[in-house]
Amino acid sequence: MALPRALAAVLLLLTAACTARAQVSDAPTAAPPVVVPSVDYYERWANGPNPTGDPGTFPINVWMQDPSGVENGEKLGHAFPKIGVDVGIGLWEDEWWWLRQEGLHQTDWRVYVDPTRVDTVLADTAHARNYVGYLVADEPDMNKVYGDVFNPEMQPSAILKAADAVRAKDPTRPTYINFSPWMGTPTGEIGYGYIEESYEEDMRTYCSAADIASADYYAWTHPDRNHTVGAYAYGEVIDTMRKWCGPDKPLYGFVETGHPHTHGEIIDADQLESAVWNTVLHGATGINYFAHSFYTEGRGEYTSILTRPGITARVTAVNARLKALAPVLNAPNLPGVTAASDNGIPVAVLHKQVDGQRWVLAQTDGDKDNPKSRAAKVELTVPVASGTATVEGENRTVPIVDGKLVDDFGPYSVHVYRF
Repeated sequence: MALPRALAAVLLLLTAACTARAQVSDAPTAAPPVVVPSVDYYERWANGPNPTGDPGTFPINVWMQDPSGVENGEKLGHAFPKIGVDVGIGLWEDEWWWLRQEGLHQTDWRVYVDPTRVDTVLADTAHARNYVGYLVADEPDMNKVYGDVFNPEMQPSAILKAADAVRAKDPTRPTYINFSPWMGTPTGEIGYGYIEESYEEDMRTYCSAADIASADYYAWTHPDRNHTVGAYAYGEVIDTMRKWCGPDKPLYGFVETGHPHTHGEIIDADQLESAVWNTVLHGATGINYFAHSFYTEGRGEYTSILTRPGITARVTAVNARLKALAPVLNAPNLPGVTAASDNGIPVAVLHKQVDGQRWVLAQTDGDKDNPKSRAAKVELTVPVASGTATVEGENRTVPIVDGKLVDDFGPYSVHVYRF
């Protein structure tokens, strides 16, 4: 979002160790798996966020933060890594840019930079690792019409031209663009105006300008949500963007940590966790937290991820789980697993294989009829006939019988099984 503007969330991951007799079952073939792009994608950028394509890296970012700023007596460039946030998206351009750059150098944090600073970045070879890419635009799909003013520089062809200019000048770092609900939600076409080609082609052109992309829709806190949205809407953003961006592009989940609208609600820790995991279960390959808060009286607060103790603690725990599971999350998603609940609640599933072991991650999902999700008994059909799964952190085991694993889930609960 353009500075200042709005979005964050997670459900506690319960890892599972499981021994199973490697006897392949006759279970039916699962539906096509969720697309998870290869981590090798990052290797094309020598100065990017993951130049070696390390599968042990799961990108966790925060939106538009000043590394020289101070919260709780500590510079933000030091504070964010301590809670597992490794990169800031957007070191924005204004008369204070040099102060932020100085804070970046002092704290050794890493950021995506304003694209007008390409020459500055290229000249600063001593700190090359601190600049991981360029934030080319924020919400161009929405901001091309701001009020009654049309901004042609935000049209898809113009954004692509700007991105290509940055790529030509510095091919060692990726371009990042964050989009609005006009791209990221199933009904985004309704609000989109000044069509250049067609809605579909415009969305594809926009995404071709981004080497890494996201879209913000703060469903838990939206003032017009009318009690019809929940964590499922965050995963729905990833599903929708995948149509426009293709199977190979990293898409990051965008989750708020505070009160991102002047009206609406403030997110709580459980909602945040459920939203983060929902993006991951739908194929997000990174997370971007939106820590800005806005209120009706005009007050703003921009580091809610650090100033709300319950949120700080939950974000820290969620980030640690994501990073611990990075090799699993970055592995290709496989077919062979289906999920069904006893009450019709949808279930999101990922199926992975790492070092000869299979992993199944599952979350009770939601929809417009059940936006808060519901507790359910879930039957997972897995490609192993029998075995015993030990669910870490819950002091219990779950049997695999006739190629099926049955377990109880709370609303938006996440379980992780390994066998």
